[in-house]
Amino acid sequence: MPSDRLLVVCPVLPFPPIDGGRKRTLRLLEAAAAAGFIPHILTTDGEDPTLVAALRERGWTVEVLAPPPTTLRHRLHQHLKRLPSPFIPSVDARLRELVHEPRTVVQIEHTQSAYYDQALAGIPWVLSLHNVDSELLRTIAQTKRPGTAAWLRAWSQWQAMRTVERREVRRATATLCVSESDGRQLEAPGAELIVSPNGIDDDFFEIPLEGAEADRVLFFGRHDYPPNEHGLARFLREAWPLVSAARPGARLRIAGSGATEEVRELSAATPGVEFIGFVDDLSAEIAASSLTVVPLWAGGGTRLKVVEGMASSRPIVGTGLGVEGVGFESGRHGIVAESPPDLATGVTELLADPGRARELGVAARAHADRFRWKYTTAPAVDLYRRLAARVPNPPRNKTFSTS
Repeated sequence: MPSDRLLVVCPVLPFPPIDGGRKRTLRLLEAAAAAGFIPHILTTDGEDPTLVAALRERGWTVEVLAPPPTTLRHRLHQHLKRLPSPFIPSVDARLRELVHEPRTVVQIEHTQSAYYDQALAGIPWVLSLHNVDSELLRTIAQTKRPGTAAWLRAWSQWQAMRTVERREVRRATATLCVSESDGRQLEAPGAELIVSPNGIDDDFFEIPLEGAEADRVLFFGRHDYPPNEHGLARFLREAWPLVSAARPGARLRIAGSGATEEVRELSAATPGVEFIGFVDDLSAEIAASSLTVVPLWAGGGTRLKVVEGMASSRPIVGTGLGVEGVGFESGRHGIVAESPPDLATGVTELLADPGRARELGVAARAHADRFRWKYTTAPAVDLYRRLAARVPNPPRNKTFSTS
């Protein structure tokens, strides 16, 4: 009997797993494979043929399709249709060719790909969300001065994304989201919402408790994700100078790809800060650090950098929004503070008290064990098995406990 096929519309190739988005998609597809599906990826992200080949070596199919048009006509079409990202005719055409073949289920990665749903009538399909993108866009719109062109663009993008999210969550057979908070924001009549949180690769649990360098602090994450960029810039301006004044030997290392010119300039101009960019071995960078910081004031979902830092037995100093969704407790796993001065105080206190920092790190690692990928993808595996067996949907809104 042939295996079921999972057709995956994937804007970004999920390999190598060097950031949260790629890693989450890859682990979900591995979960689908464990449930009996063979992933068949449709993407326009195929610049590096060696990465495509690496996925094909798993026995998966990867089709690299023509990128989207950039003409004014297509941009106008996008605006009039309230589509949050360019419509890609090659993806739509290929999807329509494949969806009606036997034993096919579709998975759509990210809200901005969901408008291909017109090709999915009568086909079981999964909407895989990494964030509530409309909430992210709303927070960005709030940073713009009302009445300006930038504000109008941001407001339009927010409304377009919100419209698509609410519509597609109702239309999908099921929606995978990363946290119960995201699930509550996406609730809609008739929608099945399944919480499958972001997880942790096992090697983070192998990082030794000892070996961190004194007064060394780490920020890591993708800098082209606006909440990371804005949060880090604010931390550099308003928090780190206070840390540096209290502990002149303290060093902040900033890892991650996609940095803007603003972040690079701020890093270069701020004493004790070193921007190191993308690192091949993140585990080694975490192992050498005394603690990690997560200064976020916008965004949604759950941050991989939080659970990875916890699994590495390194305490975290971050905002409540930065550490939400994983059962993080201030004073037990690290320190939660909402203002830059209070974040600076939290960092300074832990750098001055390595014993307390170690205790928090040990507790954080113990709590993080439940976020190994084999546990967090279990609700997704259950969904894929039901789809493979064509079993009717169970009661709505299955959740994953973080307590």
